[in-house]
Amino acid sequence: MSVSFQRPLGFVLRLVVLIVLGLGGGLVALPARAQADAGWGFVGWGALSNNDFYGDRQDRWQTSSNSLSLLFGPKGLRSPPYEFGRLFELRSGYQIITPANTAAPAAGDRRAAGVLRGAVHNRVMRGAWEFDLGLGVEAVGPNTGVLAFQDRLHARLRSDRASPAVLGAQIGNRIMPLLHGEVAYRWPVSDLVTVRNYAVVHAGLEGYAQIGFDLLIGNGFKNGIFARDAVTGQIYGTVKRANPPGLSGLIGMDVSRVFYSTYLPSPAYGVEPLRARLRGGVMYDWGGFSVFYGATYLSREFTAQPQGQVVGSVQLRFSF
Repeated sequence: MSVSFQRPLGFVLRLVVLIVLGLGGGLVALPARAQADAGWGFVGWGALSNNDFYGDRQDRWQTSSNSLSLLFGPKGLRSPPYEFGRLFELRSGYQIITPANTAAPAAGDRRAAGVLRGAVHNRVMRGAWEFDLGLGVEAVGPNTGVLAFQDRLHARLRSDRASPAVLGAQIGNRIMPLLHGEVAYRWPVSDLVTVRNYAVVHAGLEGYAQIGFDLLIGNGFKNGIFARDAVTGQIYGTVKRANPPGLSGLIGMDVSRVFYSTYLPSPAYGVEPLRARLRGGVMYDWGGFSVFYGATYLSREFTAQPQGQVVGSVQLRFSF
């Protein structure tokens, strides 16, 4: 089910609305036992920024995106709890999609799209099994204000701007419910190496089923609560001081079976039914501050796309 929206709101206002909706949904779903728990409150946060320029130094297709997570539950948590309804993650983000040339796109290249999403996720861990169940909303179109915000930013920075024709041809206004489920299993190989297999089912502006793995190396990914970025699949931390400081790394990949895509409407575009992502990353943690850089290869998403792309990801975390 999808609906269109016609009343324009600014980018910031829409993002705040999505976060508030997610918070409200999480509090409504919270069981009475957890609400009465005096130790319940803010647990942690994390954010990941992606940009094509950070990877292959281009500005095309999956050109820019961001994920933001806010965690609420029993204070002091360093890993997901055993019980459902105890730990909630409010996950929001934006996504910018453009043709390869935003001044004069090639025939058959994809249309631009500005996307906002927000959802409340329930996080659970039972033994080596981890569960992530999310419910929210995704919005695309001019009224999200995402592409307009990018255009103003590029004008201020005197960077390349999308032509009026590209902005006028962007994917139209649509809102759809978001349903997300992920299950993962951790296989400890040694004290410093863990393989984390996972499977995802997602329905929203795109629908897909996905399987993949993360090879986690070092203390930085040994414990903690990690969220997964929608565009790159990179995981990012959300609680501080869950692990000893030091250097850590990850390698991962996944394959998705794509059932539909609002961003690539038929019959104008042929959606690639299989997508692959191959990623790696390095994190250094000083204790109160950490920095992460990762790179992800994204395979072609539509049949007329001439090649894949490499997207870079950055996370900076600090205590305050």
